[in-house]
Parts: sequence; C-alpha cells; structure tokens
Amino acid sequence: MKTTHIICIASHKGGVGKTTSAATLGSLLSSSGKKTLLVDLDAQRNLTSTFIGARNKPGRTLYEAFCEGKDIPVFAIRENLDIVPSSLDMGALDTVIASRIQRESILARLLRPVAESYDFILLDCPSQMGIITVNAFTAATSLVVPISCDAYAAEGLLQLLDMSEIVKSGINPDLELTGIIITRFHTRRTLDQMVEADLRERYGKIVFDTRIRENATIVQAPIVSLDIVSYSPKSNGAMDYTALSAELLDRLGKPKPWEQRYQ
Repeated sequence: MKTTHIICIASHKGGVGKTTSAATLGSLLSSSGKKTLLVDLDAQRNLTSTFIGARNKPGRTLYEAFCEGKDIPVFAIRENLDIVPSSLDMGALDTVIASRIQRESILARLLRPVAESYDFILLDCPSQMGIITVNAFTAATSLVVPISCDAYAAEGLLQLLDMSEIVKSGINPDLELTGIIITRFHTRRTLDQMVEADLRERYGKIVFDTRIRENATIVQAPIVSLDIVSYSPKSNGAMDYTALSAELLDRLGKPKPWEQRYQ
C-alpha cells in the first residue's frame, strides 16, 4: 500500500522563505524522481505565480474546491511536479467556511482522492494562523517551520507549535514536527549567529543542521520553473537546499497509508 508524505510548511510570519522552501524542495524532490504535488494555501498566491505565472489565472483554484467540497484542481508543471493553485479569494475563506461542520478537515478530505498518486505533497501555508493553517495541520504527516534570523525570530513560534500540538492531540495524531529551518542566514553577521545559538539551545535537534544562506538565486530559480540545482548548481542556494532535502528525507518516518487516516 502506497504511503504519501504530506509536509506542511508553515510560519508565524512572512518573509522567512516559506514559499521559497516549498518551491525549491518540491522541485528537488520531483527532479529526483519523486511524484510531488504543491498545494498553495496562501491568498498571496506566490507559489502559484512562481509556476503558473502572475497573470495566468486557472479556471478553478483551491478556493472553489474548499467552497464546493470536491474536485481539487491539479495542474501539471512538468514531469513529476504538479500544483494546486491558489487565488486572492483564499483571504476570505475563514469567513466562508466558519459555520461548516468539521471545517478543520476540509483539506484532508479534498486531498484523499489524489493523495495516493504522489510520493510527497507540500502544503504552503499562509502566515496567519487561522482555519486554513489548521486544515493544513489536520491533513499533514509532517510539519516544517522556516524561521529567519532577525531580532524577533522566536516571537510567535511557540504559538504555532502550540497550535500544532492541539491539532495533534485532538484531530491528527499522525502530525509530527519534523524540523525548524534557519533561513536567510548571513554567516558573518553577529545577530544571525546569536539567533541560531538561541534556537539550537531552545529546540535542540529539532532545528535542522542545514542553514539556508541568503542567496539571490534561490528566489530566481522557481521563476523559470527550475530547481536551484539546475538553475545555478554552484550557488550557495543549490548546496544548501540539496543538503536540506537530504536531511529532510533522513528525518521523515513512515506515515500511515492514507486509507487508514480520517476514516
């Protein structure tokens, strides 16, 4: 029976490389032969714009699927890589589904018909910790949290982790905190070194060994629908995300087959 790793990439704030991590890890996994689905849950639709284009508007998006409760729209990007696009309407989704029964499990139900077609499903969450993020926690088997090295890096992180624990204990016992990614890291900046030391002291081995250094090519690569290794193989971004993807795979356990979840 096929297993599918459903990885929720979430953060308590914007600008930390959340969407970049989803796009780059998705590209790397697909390039290694793993059938991968990207799911854009953010109303800013940056992940969608990366692979479909800012001006190209697909006929159906994740918003319609949430509203109708069926037929999640899947668009092919290239071999082994697909995407479920978002729209600006996702910003109103909390209000639209507020009165729905089991509203926190809508995404899990939408993914059920397609999950077995993929080795990995990456969920790119909005920065706001509302019902959409709860849906991602409910559907996921793994949680990955990018965090940048700024003076307020740890603010809100405890709230996000507390929410994931509430979902794990009450709705989705399969959800595991796979790791915290240090992103936008400057090796020579004292603040970055201080933040890294603080995070490793607080969270220990939960923090990935790999740090993602600040690098322009990381942002440029998904624009042309390439993984960072193909776009600029000698860049810091290529080395860092390649190492991170290997570390991520080493950390992942075996989730339960999809049929055994959300019966």
